[in-house]
Amino acid sequence: MPSLLVVGYNAWDVLAPLPAAIPRDAKLETPGLAMGGGGPAATAAVALARLGARVRLVTPLADDLAGQLQRHELAGAGVDLSLSPARPGAGSPLAVSLIEPDGSRAILWRRGGLAPLAPAEVDAGWLDDGVDLLLCDSHEPVAAAVLARAARARGIPAVLDGGSVRPGLDRLVELCDDVIGCAAFAPALTGEPDPGDALRALARRGPGRVATTCGAAGCLWLADGVVAHRPAFAVPVIDTTGAGDAFHAGYAFARALGFAFDPCLAWGAAVAALACRGLGGRAGLPTRAEAEALLRGGQPRGERPVWRDGAA
Repeated sequence: MPSLLVVGYNAWDVLAPLPAAIPRDAKLETPGLAMGGGGPAATAAVALARLGARVRLVTPLADDLAGQLQRHELAGAGVDLSLSPARPGAGSPLAVSLIEPDGSRAILWRRGGLAPLAPAEVDAGWLDDGVDLLLCDSHEPVAAAVLARAARARGIPAVLDGGSVRPGLDRLVELCDDVIGCAAFAPALTGEPDPGDALRALARRGPGRVATTCGAAGCLWLADGVVAHRPAFAVPVIDTTGAGDAFHAGYAFARALGFAFDPCLAWGAAVAALACRGLGGRAGLPTRAEAEALLRGGQPRGERPVWRDGAA
């Protein structure tokens, strides 16, 4: 069983499936209104635990109602929160997901009042307790860089879930072995609008493995300077909330097991696809057996991203 240390963001989500477009000043009944935990690092931690990994999460947690619910859900999923600092009196991050009938969604969110992790709140010694891999999101770049530097010194792979570009993220990118970003990440960080050129520019910053997730169109990845495409799996979709977080969890799980780059991406695609079968970012997360079954017998979707030296 692999052991992972996960660092980053948590939020509490309200999920509202939309039966139709919302007219002005209207009320619409939705039978699936739900609540649950979210946030890239926190959802990835739950996904990893569902796959069977040992997971310790480092994320600041408020003591308000949303923070208490988040703590209860994470602990119930088997995520070790002993390294997550409490933030008494702070407000939790909150998000509202408006989910279209095709499973796509728009998200309204606020960060809340949680102070970011300070470098003094993380300890390089945490990596000495049998950790196989460090997974970071882009929300805590300063504290995560402390752990990524320590992971490199120990020969432990560090994987970055690249989301929004924030101050301090440049240094974290340089310290990570693998950077798997959303479609906007590499272009925003490098200034290269073309996805393929952006991946090459990202690789020049130091990571040995770089890729871009493209939702239903799969992912692009760089192999020996050549941009390659891996399709997403074709599955029934209820809600795509958290699919990117699930992708990073599947990727990190396979990476911790020592798989090569392309099989790691296949694991990410399988876990992400299966996560879309439930409402919210965590309800559909698969077990290891379910992910392996899709990897063996799943069918690819037909969508493809566009990049300058590739094809539509």
